[in-house]
Amino acid sequence: MNLPLNILLYAVIGCGEWYLALRRTLACARGEKVQLVCLVFIENILGLWVLSNFIRTSDWLMAICYASGSALGALIIAVRDGHTQAEAAATAAAHAEAHEAPV
Repeated sequence: MNLPLNILLYAVIGCGEWYLALRRTLACARGEKVQLVCLVFIENILGLWVLSNFIRTSDWLMAICYASGSALGALIIAVRDGHTQAEAAATAAAHAEAHEAPV
């Protein structure tokens, strides 16, 4: 494969794998056993594929792209969850304010 396609491929795989890892943690906390098992399986297959390619090629650019994609995946989840938590807090505050008894 050509270099730009390799860079994109490993960045997307890293991003996807970390998204799956964080979703796995959520599934574990919620007790979603079937989803947990499926996510762990997919995560491991992706990670082992990247590891086997790295061992065969010793391509550090691939490793950096994969790690960068992983960080991006974690950032996407953190930003999305941050917005969700802020919206929930604002809704709860508005609800509490609407139900406050006059003094």
